[in-house]
Amino acid sequence: MFGLFGKKENPHRTGLREDFERVTSALHRADGPTQMAVGHSINLANSMFVQRFGSPDAFRKLPQSEKSKYLEQLTAAEEKLQKEQPHASIGFALFKMWVGTLAANDDELMHQFSKGLSSFSAKGDLGG
Repeated sequence: MFGLFGKKENPHRTGLREDFERVTSALHRADGPTQMAVGHSINLANSMFVQRFGSPDAFRKLPQSEKSKYLEQLTAAEEKLQKEQPHASIGFALFKMWVGTLAANDDELMHQFSKGLSSFSAKGDLGG
């Protein structure tokens, strides 16, 4: 009986997961051009990430201070885009949430977020 409730999730993790789910759910209801713009910005953020770090595993091996600095840089980019390119800002915010799961070594949430980003990423692939 005492095992019914399972392990309690960290409140910060719960908030991050709920924010991600709320935003992606709203985006699934958005029009095609909006989804494409958000997906394109996710792809742009990912390309810059890969160019800088090479891979998620390489990022995970960095000192926590460097991971935090990168998250701060993503926040600054997100805030800069908010007024002029709000859809791009959303894409950067979602990508930053994914990077946050990497920084926290939270594989379960990282895979959930990866799956959530994939459909928008595909829609934002302007080369195909």
